[in-house]
Amino acid sequence: MSQHIGVPPPNRLVDRLGRVPVIGNPAFRIADYRRLWGGAALNHLGMSGEMVILGLLVFRLTDSSAWVGLSLALYFLPLLVFGLLSGAIADWMDRRTLLRRVELAIIANLLIFASLLAVGLESLWLVLVFTLLSGSLRAMHQPLRASYAYDIVGGARVVAGLGLLSLGGRCGQLAGALLSGWVMEHAGSPAAILVLAFAHSLAYSQFRRLQSRGQAAPTRREPLLPTLRGYVSELRGNRTLMMLVLVTAAVEVFGFSFSTALPELVTERFDWGAQGLGLMHAARAVGGITTSLTLSALGGHISRRGLTYLGVIFAFGAALLLLAAAGQFILALAAMFLVAAMAAASDVLTQSMVQLSVENHLRGRAMGAWTLAIGSAPLGHLEMGALAVALGVDGALAANGAALVAVGLVTALAVPRLRRL
Repeated sequence: MSQHIGVPPPNRLVDRLGRVPVIGNPAFRIADYRRLWGGAALNHLGMSGEMVILGLLVFRLTDSSAWVGLSLALYFLPLLVFGLLSGAIADWMDRRTLLRRVELAIIANLLIFASLLAVGLESLWLVLVFTLLSGSLRAMHQPLRASYAYDIVGGARVVAGLGLLSLGGRCGQLAGALLSGWVMEHAGSPAAILVLAFAHSLAYSQFRRLQSRGQAAPTRREPLLPTLRGYVSELRGNRTLMMLVLVTAAVEVFGFSFSTALPELVTERFDWGAQGLGLMHAARAVGGITTSLTLSALGGHISRRGLTYLGVIFAFGAALLLLAAAGQFILALAAMFLVAAMAAASDVLTQSMVQLSVENHLRGRAMGAWTLAIGSAPLGHLEMGALAVALGVDGALAANGAALVAVGLVTALAVPRLRRL
């Protein structure tokens, strides 16, 4: 009897795998895309873990959501400061080299922070300094990942490719939220941060194996200063790009600032600790995973991206209103799932529309413009923290949900160009 009986022939096996969601996605059949996907998942594991650890550390040290809002504002401030620069550098240098260097810098930053906490130097100023440094490194990482993903899959498959990349990130986010909350609860903050550093070392190993520049990679490169000048010129002259930047910024302020309220929501309303906050971020990750799976499967069939995006804005606002009204922890988790699902859809749709609105050699700078737009996040976190102090977390979440619905209405009426994208 042959030893190969019962094993499908290689061609049949490939055919079967091709029917499996994610594995069967055309982008996922490209080796460099799989490496990018794995590295992005591990990078998001670290980012999600940071959000859990930093949010709880600040709330424990200050007992104030206003301080949590300030810390998250510092975390996202570099997106505003480095938005222009990061996009220009992404067009100026080899994206693979930059991904590796940024990942190494993140690892070093985490190891230093864990060491300082381990010797008893836990203080508010130290947490805030680390928050700013970490945010600066992640501000560089985002435009690189998205631009390189486009390089690999090309414009025709950009929504599916970015949706699949978002899926990897959300899977990492889920693991990071659960893992960091559990480790912090049982072994302390330094151990939790060391776990994140290990995850980033695995991400670096994936980025080290990247080989090709990608089928759609720009063929021309300019020196950095002309690249920056071209960036500013494109923002001034490209009305579609500027419109997307402004709408994305408004959604960032009122929509994505909900994370400021989570530590107080979990500890004060539901009487949970680090594990409860980890579960809340896990529900956030599952919502993002669901949307990312949907967009990776249907991305090529979405012809009216702008109209779809308007629907996402309305649903995002409604989900925040549900989170504000949730009186039980399980209901809050369900509301968080919906909030995160809309947040993920907003990210993927705006990233794809921004890159498709410019010429190929400007895509890194276009993603820099997107990074600049989400650099409005500090305003949102400061606003959410102030509202939480004045109105309570439920009032703050409800106010931002209503504001987001208003943003959708104004955009639909005042920017008809968006509905045609």
